[in-house]
This record gives sequence, C-alpha cells and structure tokens, in this order.
Amino acid sequence: MAFHHFNRKQRLLLTTYAILFSFLLLLCRFWSLRDPGSLFFESTEGYRPKYSLTRIQESLDYLSVYNQTGISYPYPPSDYQPPKDKTACVGIVTVKRPLQQNLGTTVASIQDTLTPEQRRALNIQVLFALSDPADHPDYNQTWLSTIVDQVLTYETVDAPHVTIARLEKQKDIKRKSLLDYRLGLQACYDRSDAPWIIMLEDDVVAQRNWYEHTMQSVRRIEDGRQRGLLPTDWLYVRLFYTEKFLGWNSESWPVYLFWSAVTVACVAWVALVTRRKVRATQGVLTNPFLLVVCFLCVPALIGLFFMTGRVTWFPMEPGVHVMNAHGCCSQALLYNRAHVPELLRYLAEREDKVPTKAVDSVIEMLAGKEGLDRLAISPSQMQHVGAVSYKEKKKTWKWEGPYRVKGAHGVWSIGFEEAYTRDSYRWFDM
Repeated sequence: MAFHHFNRKQRLLLTTYAILFSFLLLLCRFWSLRDPGSLFFESTEGYRPKYSLTRIQESLDYLSVYNQTGISYPYPPSDYQPPKDKTACVGIVTVKRPLQQNLGTTVASIQDTLTPEQRRALNIQVLFALSDPADHPDYNQTWLSTIVDQVLTYETVDAPHVTIARLEKQKDIKRKSLLDYRLGLQACYDRSDAPWIIMLEDDVVAQRNWYEHTMQSVRRIEDGRQRGLLPTDWLYVRLFYTEKFLGWNSESWPVYLFWSAVTVACVAWVALVTRRKVRATQGVLTNPFLLVVCFLCVPALIGLFFMTGRVTWFPMEPGVHVMNAHGCCSQALLYNRAHVPELLRYLAEREDKVPTKAVDSVIEMLAGKEGLDRLAISPSQMQHVGAVSYKEKKKTWKWEGPYRVKGAHGVWSIGFEEAYTRDSYRWFDM
C-alpha cells in the first residue's frame, strides 16, 4: 500500500517509527560489534586483544627472570609439600607449534601472581608430547626446570612408543591429540592426590586472579551441590569458553518463531481492543494501517532483536553456570577427580574408533552418556592465544589477520578481554 494512502496522523506515526528504527539500528550495531553471533559483528573489533596483551607481557617479564642461569626460584619446587598433598594438579600437554610457541606464557601466567602458599598448593606438570622432546623449542629453556614441578616426556609416562611413532609419521593429529591428552591427564591423576585436576593447552594465558576465582567457584559449586542448588554430579568446570557458539541456536528456532508470532498477535490484539474502546483511535488504527504495523513494523523490530545477537542482549553474569551444550573447547578444563578414571578409560576406547573425534567432542560424549553436567565460570579465567595449529594441515604457515595475538578458528573469549579491564569481579567479591 502506498504511503500517500494513509491519513496525516498515520503518516506521522510511520515517519516517527522509521526515524526511531534507524536510531535503534545504529545503536544496536554499535552495541554488538564484539558479539560473534550478531549480524553486525566485526572481527577486527571483536578479536582485538586488550587484556591478553597485558598478561602476555607480564608473563614474559616474569619468565625472563628465570631464563637466566644462576637465578633461583623464590620458593623452589624442591621445597614444596609432596605432590600427594596438593589442592590441584595442573597438567599441560605441549607440542611443537607452527610460527610461535606459547608454552612459556602459559606456565608463567598461571603462577606469576600467586602467593607462596598458593603456589605450594599446585603441582604443575608439563608433558612434552614428541618422540624426541629436544625438538621442542622450549625443552632446553632454563626456566623450565626452575618453575615447573615435573617435566615429563613419553619415556617418563610409559607411552606406547610404536603407536606414537606411527601417528607422527602419518601426521594423524586428531588421534595423537586424544592419546596425548589421556597421558597428560593420567600423569596428573597418578602423581598427585589433588581433588581437582586442571588440564590446559599450551597456548592459553590466565588472568591475574585465576587461582582465587577458580578455587572460590569450586567451593561454591560444592556448597551449592550439597544444598541442592547446583548439579549433584559434574564432570568438569570450564575455565575458558568462546561466545562464538552461544548465539541463537538453530535447534531453538521453533521456539523463537513461536514467541515472535505471539508478539505480533499481542500487538494486534492490543491495537484492536484500543480501537474498539477508544473512539479517538478509530481513524488511526484502521485495518490497512494495522497490517503495516503487524506485518512490517513489528517483524522489523523482532528481526533487529535477533540480528543484534544473543550475547549482546543476554550476557552471562559473573559466576558459575551450567553449560551442557555449546561449550567450546578443551583449552582449560578443571576436572572432578572422582570422574577422571572413567574419562581415562573412555579416551582410551575412542583412540581406535573411526572416525576419530576431537578431544573436546569425546569429553562431551562421555558426559552425555553418563549424564554428567558441565559447568563454566564466567567470565573466562583463561584466554586462547594460539594463532595457528597443525590441525589445519596447511603446506605453509604465515601470520594472517591484523593481530599476532588471537585464537585459531575464532576460538577466542571476547568476555576475557573486557571483564578484567573493567575489574568486573562482582560475583567473586561477594
């Protein structure tokens, strides 16, 4: 219907709507530039490193002190309480990566802000997952034996050498990753009685207060579990997640469509009731005008709502959340020790299955099979800073994109960059 067919009041209302909609469009675009689930998402802005740059530099500064010969650790590992008396075991599996190694940043960032008591509560293990560990650029670094409790190789963890040699020759990265993850997890389980086992990939960086926040969250989880407020049986707590998979999920579109239809119906009902009850509106709320409102104006607003992105409208509040779906990936997971044996068995079973699944997929399969919940701490306590991976199977490697610090495949916590620059610790300070 042509615009001039409407009367003066109707044209004024439609013009006002168009102006307000344009303003909302600009506002929503500005709000959602960093939301990967938004139509307005801009990768240059969304993946811009902020806080992670600070933490990387702090970690490197810390590491440089212990990368000099003759420098002793302020509380050397040999003086710690035995590995069997720890709060948590931190297992890091490291491989030789293209372009850049981040192992030093990972190891340094999880301990550069710890108090002596906190550091003594951790047993930090690094497994060099190569047949010849000397091929790893960091294997002979001075800092390694100084600030890491246990440096492990395939020899020390009783690895299946024939299988590993075959996987390396075939470049079967996915199957070897399953095996390496199991060996790293097994080492933490066998060499420590710690109730919590934290498995980290070798390309993450931790926020300054990760230890306090993580331990406080675990205590609250256990307290909530006993009081019936949180799941009674959980497999892991996620210390890293990416917003990339937390948008409007395809399986929920029937629900979204239903509520969109309800919204249109409610607007139509209110307009019809108003027209019947209020005589002054009868010349405005005509049937043609209501058709435009209900089938153009309201759907446009609904569309703008969805285009803006779910994370923009419903960001995760600081604290612990159940995340049984759409959690990614395996960069940083804290395991409940009680379920580690069954996870180890399941990982071993899946190593020979075809097709081979990624580590995080296998973990999710076990959790679903056993009915175990998965939890996540928000904001993320870790950031993924590995820019490239051999899993991509490229012939050549080069730096791509505007930033050297980024997460491969967009596996990046946007919340990590924002939360800690604002000192947004409300939940943790309660």
